[in-house]
Amino acid sequence: MKSCRLFLVPIVACLIAGGSASKAFAQSETPVLVRGQITDPIKKTVLYPATVRNKNTNAKAFSDNGGYYRINASKGDLIIVSFIGYVSDSFTVTNYAGTQVNDVRLREQERFLPSVEVSGKWSPYQLDSLARAEEFKPFLETENRSLVDKSKRGPGQGGFGIVFSPFSRYSQKEKDLRKFKKLYDEYNRQSYVDYRYSKAFVTRVTGLVGDSLLQFIYKYTPSHDLLRNMTNETLIYWTAERAKLWRRDPKATLKEDQ
Repeated sequence: MKSCRLFLVPIVACLIAGGSASKAFAQSETPVLVRGQITDPIKKTVLYPATVRNKNTNAKAFSDNGGYYRINASKGDLIIVSFIGYVSDSFTVTNYAGTQVNDVRLREQERFLPSVEVSGKWSPYQLDSLARAEEFKPFLETENRSLVDKSKRGPGQGGFGIVFSPFSRYSQKEKDLRKFKKLYDEYNRQSYVDYRYSKAFVTRVTGLVGDSLLQFIYKYTPSHDLLRNMTNETLIYWTAERAKLWRRDPKATLKEDQ
């Protein structure tokens, strides 16, 4: 009997240890719903569509038009929150299960686009663009759904593999993705304008400063498409001609292509 008890002890110990390990593993695998609101605390506005990504699982989500987000995670996962033109923030999931609320406050990013000159291999605008593309790469690589899905084939589909899918095309997730990509494109275009037609550049060409400078830039700023086709010499001439007219008569206006 004694030898039998001695034989059972290690078995029971193994079962207890195994049960504890299984319990700990189960706890670490329990899903956690992470939710909260993403805002700009200075402007007192919500940020939409902000991007939310679980770095461990690569799960992705957008905030809604109220700034609220929801994403699944597990304890220890790193959640990265970003918005175009803002400094990203991140936090680690600490709950084992249930819901974890994390409200995120993001601050606007300061642009360093002081001049037209290129310094080294990359200009400040190019470095800024590259960093932004890398930051939002997981979302930019997500393809928009079209109204037809050519990847599906089956009976009753005419043999062409075309499926009309308005439900996926117009889902909230797809709308958020399209809005995000549009916002991203607009921000990039404006960044290029700010870089090529900076206050420092306009001051050097026109000599204007202070309120006069701001009023002139407000009235005369070339579009993104026009700037893309302008050499620096052409841009200097374009700006100087408008400054000359503006000094004579601030109410007079030259069209962009004049």
